[in-house]
Amino acid sequence: MRTGSFEPIVLRMKVRFVTCDVFTKRRFTGNPLLVVPDARELNTPQMQAIAREINYSESTFVLPADDPRNAYRQRTFVPTMEIPYAGHPTIGTATVLATLGLLPRDARKITIEVGFGPLGLELFREDGRVEKVQMEQGTPRLDSPVTDPALLDQIARAIGLTPDSFRDDLPVQAVSTGNKMLMVPLRDLSDLSRSILDLKLGLSVEKTLGVLVIYPFVWLGAGQCRARGFCSDAGIGEDPATGSAAGPLGIYLGTHGIVTPQSPAFRVDQGIEMGRPSEIGVETEFTEGKPSGVKVSGSAVLMMEGTIEV
Repeated sequence: MRTGSFEPIVLRMKVRFVTCDVFTKRRFTGNPLLVVPDARELNTPQMQAIAREINYSESTFVLPADDPRNAYRQRTFVPTMEIPYAGHPTIGTATVLATLGLLPRDARKITIEVGFGPLGLELFREDGRVEKVQMEQGTPRLDSPVTDPALLDQIARAIGLTPDSFRDDLPVQAVSTGNKMLMVPLRDLSDLSRSILDLKLGLSVEKTLGVLVIYPFVWLGAGQCRARGFCSDAGIGEDPATGSAAGPLGIYLGTHGIVTPQSPAFRVDQGIEMGRPSEIGVETEFTEGKPSGVKVSGSAVLMMEGTIEV
């Protein structure tokens, strides 16, 4: 008797997604983000595959909170790996969920769960919509300043500069408020604008110092700062807005007396050179004159929605 061949039945599911631009109020600027508002049916490899396919700097996946007192649990992926959290995904995810009606309409202060534990958010509304989200960040940790001339030279070459571009009065230093970021103070905007990432050298610096992002910046004074975010290992090269680096920058500037308890707030402009201008609000918190915490704020605007077949 002749037998036929049968194709195996493959059951696929469609997963809803929403995208938004974060740290901006204008579409087609800021930092793009993909949000899966209900990721309960996805496993970790599927989440990573979606993040790699979309290829944004980050994608987030929302799950029920482990602790019912918290609003939700957020998992954050760059194209190559999962990270504990990040700034623009946290602000964008909260904005998306509020806009979709998945948070209480009167919710002002909520706590979410990220890779390092609970994280507080405050939602500011205008005419019924979330206009801005302010996020707390984790406990500040500072590494010792980088002083080795060979390593400083490698850091400079990794971003297309020489150590002469670094400020003499501020150190190159890794700081963490959840993710460890390398603060690189530059003399002027021309150095920042002509900076370019060498992927191989950048990856070497990231591995040597255990940092996620190399964050060169220029302090402009009057509460304004310009920065760029280079990240070789994350698979994206340059990030248009990095809230999880702007927070450590607030701790760094408070530690070195650039921002003070009398003037703790400032704005970071990022993404200018990429054609995706972004605005990040930062407020350093002080205890007995020393920086003890930081809050980062920004806006987001919804862009697209659809389904992904998994």
